[in-house]
Amino acid sequence: MSVAPALSPAMPAGDLIFLSGQLAFAADGAIVAPDDVAQQTEQVLANLNRVPTGFGLDLSDVVKTTVWLTDTADFPAFNAAYAASFGSHRPARSTVRADLMLPGARVEIEAVAKRR
Repeated sequence: MSVAPALSPAMPAGDLIFLSGQLAFAADGAIVAPDDVAQQTEQVLANLNRVPTGFGLDLSDVVKTTVWLTDTADFPAFNAAYAASFGSHRPARSTVRADLMLPGARVEIEAVAKRR
């Protein structure tokens, strides 16, 4: 029996919105580009950007991210895609190497956004 994850996509706490970790899911539920961390990073951030819109926020309101990569060798490609997505905005960030829960997932990102 499959049980859906017990989580909320986002949870407000005062002026902060805590966004659950996002993976590189396409609209059909499949993981995008299992061998391309840059493409996965772009998809993860696109998915992450959809979550805070319910609170009138977007990536420019993100103040902190936590990133998990499955391979430290992916860091340069990840970092380039991440920087391109955020532009001149540079939230605080922690990046760690860890195994992820789904096969083919190379990057997961969670975030904290602040209401203006």
